[in-house]
Amino acid sequence: MNGDTIGAISTPPGSGGIGIIRVSGPDAILTVDGVFASGRHNRDNYRIRTAHDVVRMSAFTLKHGYIFDPATFPEGDPDGMPEFVDECLVSVMRAPKSYTGEDVVEINTHGGTAVMRRVLGILFRAGIRPAEPGEFTKRAFLNGRIDLTQAEAVADMIQARTEESRKAAMEQMSGALGELVNRHADMIGETLAKLEVAIDYPEYDEDEQIISEAMESLRTTGEALRELAATYEQGRIVREGLRVAISGRPNAGKSSLLNALLGFGRAIVTDIPGTTRDTLEEAMEISGYPVILTDTAGLRDADDPVEKIGVERAMKEASRADIVIYLMDAAGDFDEEITSLGNILPEISGKHIILAVNKCDLLSEGELDERKTRLEDFLKEKSAEISGNMCDAVGKIMYISVKNGGASEISERIRQYLDLHGAGSGGAILTGERHRELVARAIAAIDRAAVSASEKRPLDFIAYDVWECAQALGEITGRNVTDDVVDKIFSKFCLGK
Repeated sequence: MNGDTIGAISTPPGSGGIGIIRVSGPDAILTVDGVFASGRHNRDNYRIRTAHDVVRMSAFTLKHGYIFDPATFPEGDPDGMPEFVDECLVSVMRAPKSYTGEDVVEINTHGGTAVMRRVLGILFRAGIRPAEPGEFTKRAFLNGRIDLTQAEAVADMIQARTEESRKAAMEQMSGALGELVNRHADMIGETLAKLEVAIDYPEYDEDEQIISEAMESLRTTGEALRELAATYEQGRIVREGLRVAISGRPNAGKSSLLNALLGFGRAIVTDIPGTTRDTLEEAMEISGYPVILTDTAGLRDADDPVEKIGVERAMKEASRADIVIYLMDAAGDFDEEITSLGNILPEISGKHIILAVNKCDLLSEGELDERKTRLEDFLKEKSAEISGNMCDAVGKIMYISVKNGGASEISERIRQYLDLHGAGSGGAILTGERHRELVARAIAAIDRAAVSASEKRPLDFIAYDVWECAQALGEITGRNVTDDVVDKIFSKFCLGK
């Protein structure tokens, strides 16, 4: 338990119907009790000082009353009335059955900024201190209420903007990841204990049996961790969003496509080539997943220095995207369109490409067939230079008109990608880089132990690698983690949580 009592506003900044001030620590109940009055009988009659309304409250109950400022009691008049700041509801949660594991009081005031600041100021003068970012959740972790994966999931839940993000955060908050990691950490711990006994008592000469049992345990854990590591790409999409870059030559209809996918006019659209000179990023939701769309400058050899920078940024954005929507202008100079496509293909090798030929409504059937043949012949020639992942994507060329509803077809392609690469039906997944790195460390340690065993090295070598694996798994859930790591994790939380 921490020795001090902390408080903060737990609702978002701004005005609202209700504002919540959270107080946690050993003096939470007494402190709020000293500034709360209930039982108002008339305008000038409050039960103050001796009622101890909050102290007498049962856990998980609410009481109606008023917050007053003790500093405003009239001097020399013990029966005088102080200033009453706001009407409120107070709830009490007693240790250890509270969010933080400590005594917690929440004051539900009106949601005005001035009201909440005034109430919080009264509490600070009464002896509590301002909470640091994430300190309530940090105390929940330090007091053993939750593990570190669950604490991190709290921040993910607060930041979740889509249904799949919410689901993934809820799964982690429920302990799915922590339970899996702890189960295998316990197995690794038992394996390490057996190895250390064998090292300490070499006279029993059972090394081969112990190594065999250790390798079986490590194999089981290694398989589970590899399956877990394979979920990171899914988890990253859920947490950070699917990055989709819209690329192509000037006037291919990129900005029109962005606007159509978003459903509103975000980008400027003109017939003048090079209108978009910088990247333009917007977020949307498809099938419950966050999708970050980026409109980019048209790809061409530009003389203008500003446009050159825009083209460089366009290439950079395409290289870091999960999906590249490459848009071609069916009604433009198709030789240049094909040449430009050929130039960008090596730069985005391995990316999932949605190749779409736009403005098909401007061509006759014969003209469109001629362009289809030229493009498909070109791609066949380039097939040897295209990775398998990309070859599958460009093998399904789309012939559309963004003006006449083609954006919905592209949206469906993105949806199909998410159905294939999304998080699926739940269970433990990796959504954070910290977890991914630690799982990779644990797997690497298991692999080193296997090599040591195959080369018949002394037990000390194997034991050290097993210990490294245990350390990495312990850092995921917080069993053995440094104060610096804990402070870094919780510093990213919002105040009041």
